[in-house]
Amino acid sequence: MNQEYFYVTLSSKEELFEKIIAILSNFPILGIEEIDDNLKVAFKKENWDKIDKEFLLEALKVADPNISISQIDKEIEKNWNEEWEKNVTPVILSDKISVAPSWRKGSTGKPIEIIIDPKMSFGTGHHSTTKLMVQLAEKYLKPNSFWIDVGTGTGILAIVANKLGAKEVLAFDNNPWSIANASENFRLNNIDSGIDLIEMDLDTLPNLPECDGIFANLNHELVIRNLGKFHSAIETKKGVALISGILIYDSSELEEIALKKGFKIIDKLTDQEWSAFALTI
Repeated sequence: MNQEYFYVTLSSKEELFEKIIAILSNFPILGIEEIDDNLKVAFKKENWDKIDKEFLLEALKVADPNISISQIDKEIEKNWNEEWEKNVTPVILSDKISVAPSWRKGSTGKPIEIIIDPKMSFGTGHHSTTKLMVQLAEKYLKPNSFWIDVGTGTGILAIVANKLGAKEVLAFDNNPWSIANASENFRLNNIDSGIDLIEMDLDTLPNLPECDGIFANLNHELVIRNLGKFHSAIETKKGVALISGILIYDSSELEEIALKKGFKIIDKLTDQEWSAFALTI
């Protein structure tokens, strides 16, 4: 008998996808595809049948109170892994850096090719915020420096820092799925030292260690709540905090609050509807 699958389309806002994906990782899903302001989530029929749909929706509303299930499709015997691999393609992030899945290794011709198998974690290189952060990292990351990657996701920014010459990187995330995914991606990129990977939550930390730089590719609210921690962490070394995950229409608020916290804004990049900043003391 052929396997049956359900594809559930969730309507939300792109800036909330990371939180939604974190919640979905607690359910028996096969994979997730981002399509504009929708997430298409795959389930085996037997798993979808067992899920309490009201409970699923209530859980997702913790991330987005306005989220809705806009469509449910049923398909027979689809090879999800094969479909996923067809849709995940290499991405050129800058003149020097590219990212590719392991099944397309060596296909980009860039000096630094980062191998990322995305699973369900945020940070495949396809999203504008990741591209902007990589471009800022090339400008501001100095060799033999110590960096913190807040909310590491797939680990892509920690890997970028390592490949650009950072002596030490502290990468952390509050999602155990992301920790497992990042660990696997470090292995795929032959990184066995120089990155400490820890499961912890930014909001519950009283402070961050002193460092030369911070990657914070997060959502707008989380960034603003923790600007004070970022300032304290880079203050002694007069380092730099690279910030993204900020929609252009929210950027003026971020700039205003950052200046009040004592930051100087030394760089700003935009791509599509997203913005990224380099902040220093």
